[in-house]
Amino acid sequence: VSTITSRMHEKLAQKGLPLSRTYLFPNWVDTSEIRPLNRPSLFRQKLGIEEKAMVALYSGTMGEKQGLDIFFKTVQSLPDITFVFCGEGGMVEPLKRHSHDRPNVRVLPLQPAEDLNELLNLADVHLLPQKRSAADLVMPSKITGIFASGRPVVSTADPGTQLHLTTLGRGICVAPEDPDAFIEAIKTLAGDPEMRVRFGKEARLYAEQCWAKERILGQ
Repeated sequence: VSTITSRMHEKLAQKGLPLSRTYLFPNWVDTSEIRPLNRPSLFRQKLGIEEKAMVALYSGTMGEKQGLDIFFKTVQSLPDITFVFCGEGGMVEPLKRHSHDRPNVRVLPLQPAEDLNELLNLADVHLLPQKRSAADLVMPSKITGIFASGRPVVSTADPGTQLHLTTLGRGICVAPEDPDAFIEAIKTLAGDPEMRVRFGKEARLYAEQCWAKERILGQ
């Protein structure tokens, strides 16, 4: 039996599986295709976003377990930050309805795979919320691309969960379903360029060392 995180691996042992019959097989990312850019993303011009504007990006499935209702208060409370939501799922229409009159919000459909690196590099800060009930049952695969792009992340997870442990030193992790804490974390990163650079470098290093395609498939 294989799992994608060490915390899931521990749960297999708790369920009585001998470790000799288990294997840790994480999700991987092509770190040559997804990489930091040394110029502004082309999406800034495409979406009419100024080069100096602070962009917070959520890209991926927009379903119930992602806890995207946290964005309703977030976009209202941070009008000086441009929010870009990209993907498909049941929460797309509620997000559109809630933000249709907000100039700081863009909602995009799923983008072509060849544009993924440009999209991920659009972000100054990536957003990765999820509901408390999803903790340690899932590990968002989108975090591999986030880290490979060399950008910091604001995630939501309880201490001790895999997402919380992975975010430490590479972003800010706050309690799930707490919009006030989520908002403060975004404000902290938006106001501290040096922290963003430091966390982004650590995120990229983690992707190279732990999630690189060649390393994982080679093993």
